[in-house]
Formats: sequence, C-alpha cells, structure tokens
Amino acid sequence: MSLRLKFVLALLFSSIASVALVGGVAYVQLTDKFDSLRRQQASLHFIASVTDYLTRYGGSWQAASAVMPFRQFMEQQGSGNGQQKPQQRPPRPDGPPDQSRGPSPGDDRRPAPDGRPAGPDGRPPGPPDAGPEGGPRRNDAPPFRFILLDSQYRVLLGAGDYAHDVVAPPEIQRDATPIVINGKVEAYVAPQGVLAPGKQDIEYLAAMREALGYGAAAAAVLALGLGLLLGNGLSATLRQLTRAVKAMRGGALRQKVPVEGGGEIATLATAFNQMSEELAQSHEALQLSNQTILEQASQLKEMSIRDALTDLYNRRHFDEQAQQLFEQSVRHGHPMTVVMGDIDFFKRINDTYSHATGDVVLKQIAEILRTHMRISDVVARYGGEEFVIILPETPLPQAAALCDKLRQVIEGFPWTNVHPDLRVTMSMGLCADVAAGTVHAMLDKADGLLYRAKEMGRNRVCFA
Repeated sequence: MSLRLKFVLALLFSSIASVALVGGVAYVQLTDKFDSLRRQQASLHFIASVTDYLTRYGGSWQAASAVMPFRQFMEQQGSGNGQQKPQQRPPRPDGPPDQSRGPSPGDDRRPAPDGRPAGPDGRPPGPPDAGPEGGPRRNDAPPFRFILLDSQYRVLLGAGDYAHDVVAPPEIQRDATPIVINGKVEAYVAPQGVLAPGKQDIEYLAAMREALGYGAAAAAVLALGLGLLLGNGLSATLRQLTRAVKAMRGGALRQKVPVEGGGEIATLATAFNQMSEELAQSHEALQLSNQTILEQASQLKEMSIRDALTDLYNRRHFDEQAQQLFEQSVRHGHPMTVVMGDIDFFKRINDTYSHATGDVVLKQIAEILRTHMRISDVVARYGGEEFVIILPETPLPQAAALCDKLRQVIEGFPWTNVHPDLRVTMSMGLCADVAAGTVHAMLDKADGLLYRAKEMGRNRVCFA
C-alpha cells in the first residue's frame, strides 16, 4: 500500500470518526435540550392553567373545586381557552359539561396544555383523566404528567402515582415549583414521568438526524478530497526523494529535489539536497585525490625504473623485463636478440671535454636509441657508458642490420654542435642464442662480442 493511499485512508477514517463523534454528541445534546424545552414549556403551560383556574374560581383549590372541577376546567381550556361560549351550558360543579354538542364554534383545535394530542376526530382531547373523547380513562393512564400539591405538600392530583391528600416525598417537594396567588403560595407543581414527543417533535428530530447525516456525508467527501490533494502533494515530494536516493545508489551523487512550502517534508528535502551536494563534492574531491595519488604513484614507479640522466630504463627494470621476454621466447620458440653497446673512448671524452659534455653525449645517444626502437623493444642504460637492448621476435640478421644502422646514425650525428672537436662512435655485440639457457648467459656472450668489436678497432657491430 502506497504512502498516499495510507494518508488518504487515515485522513478519511479520522474525519468520519470525528464527524460521527461530534454529530452523535450534538444529536444527544440537541435531543436533551429539545426535551428540556418541551418539558419546560409543558410545565409553564400547566402552571399557567392552574394559576388561571385558582385565580378565576376563588384563589384556592377548595374554592375553585367547589365552583368547577379542575378536569372540567382543563376540558374547557382545551376546547375554547376556558372561555364560555354562548351556545354552551353553564358549568356544573358536579361534573363535566355536556359533550353532546361537540366543540364550540370558536374551537381552534389546539392540543391540551400538558402536551397531549387532539382526539382522533380532530376535536381537542378530553380532560386529563378522561379517555380520548372526554369519557372514562382507559388503561388507568395518569391524567397529567405533573403532580399538583397544596401549600402543605399534600397531593391534589397524583398523576396516577400518588394517592390524593398524601404528603409528597422529599424528592418531589424538592423539585416542586410554587404557584403564587395574590402573594401567597396556594399550590406546588412537580414534573412526573417522561413527556412523549408528538408527531411534530418526531418530524423535527428526524429532520435534525437527516441534517447531521448530510453533514457527515459532506465532511467525508471533503476529507476524501483534501486527503487526495494533500496526499498527492506529500507523496510527490517523497517519490522525488525516493528516485533521487535510487539515483545516488546508482552513482549519480549530485541530486536535487524541489522544496515546496514548509513543514517536515520541506525540511527533509532541504536536508537531502544539502547532503547530496556535500556528498557529491566529497566524492569529487576524493576522486581528484585518488587521481593525484595514482599519478604520483605512476611517477614514482617511473622514477624507480628509469635512469635519472638518460630517462632510459635502469638496470634493475631491464633485468626484470629481459627475464620475462626470454621465458616467452623459449616458451613459444620465437627468436630474440640481446644487444650490448659501449661508447668508444668515453673516458677520454670526459677527461678532454669535461663530464658535462660526457653527460650530453649520454643523453643524445639515449635519445637516438629510443627514437629508433619499437614499443616492444627494451632499451636501458646498463651502467656508465654501456647500453643494453632486448629485441624480441627479432632474428640475428635483422638485429645486426638495425644495430649497424644505429652505429651509423651515432657516428653521423653533428657532435660538433656540442664541441667543435668532438667525435663519438659506438661498438656493439649481439647474441641471438636462446639455447644459451638464461638471459644472463646471452648477455655474457653479447658482452664478449662487444669486446671483440673493441679489439677489431671499435665503431663496429660483432655477432656470431
């Protein structure tokens, strides 16, 4: 699962959970508040009805009951706001008014003050202790949702739970609301039971639930959109970081990812760019240092195998190369010629023209030999004025012709440019007898032939 998907799902789930929690708490709070307001409204309505009843009929419960029973008064309140209509008979103290004439012309069909709905035929309900149409009560339902007490907390109306004229328990007394008539407490009203919601209340609660549901759905869609938007932005930078890390693993150390906005991801991208740049610079410096070390090592190696004056190979390196070439020649049965050369009268040159002139002569002869050799040939200064050459894959006649050409080039060089009286020649001895057994044996034979060339008058090539 990608980081973007995880981020979107986490944001979506957390948003839905938050909306569900807030919506649930809000629904419970609104329901409680709604029930509280309904109970308060019903209580105020009931208190107003009792106050009106007591005020209108004598100021006390005993006086009002003697004029009109409270149930009958509440029936009139429900059918016509308690006002006597011309077509109604006067109220009788011994019972409810005649119900045969139906509702008065001014009936507004409002529900009873205690919150009960109208009758099934559209008429207001009967008295609180009567049936749906003012007849006898059914199923012993309590007449009111409120307990009515006198000034001594004795029950006047018990709401079906307390007998008449008994003293109400302390918890009922504590919650009771006084009814004051002419500055005197005549009665107390205490709520009792649960006020069942009406049809309008149920519709209101359903609308509230529907609104909360739409709000939750809208919040979920918004969370999904924000999750996709934020997830794309977050994962885009992380994907670029991932690609940059893979590129660095492949060797491309200098990487740079775009830094957008702020926060931890931007800080991470900035730190990565800085780290990449520092790492690339360190790597480049290390490569440069390694290159310098390799060059210095190569120079040191060349210095260790070269003659300082002539820049030809020295004797130690020549011995190593000669042994390898000899072994190859023996192994493959190929020809190889060893040449030993010596500058004629070199000591006289040093003594006559100075050692500096002698050094110039050595350098020039080394340059002539190097110029006329192949890459596979090995030329070295063997010591003093002696030079040695290995000619691999070269038979004796070809080697003799090459050495004689070298002798002529050395003799014909304009040495007078070095000194007007200077003349330089070289004698050489050649050995191509691989059967001698070792390269040192071949060198000894070539050295013997060199001395023969010296004895024969110098400036010549001798071979056998």
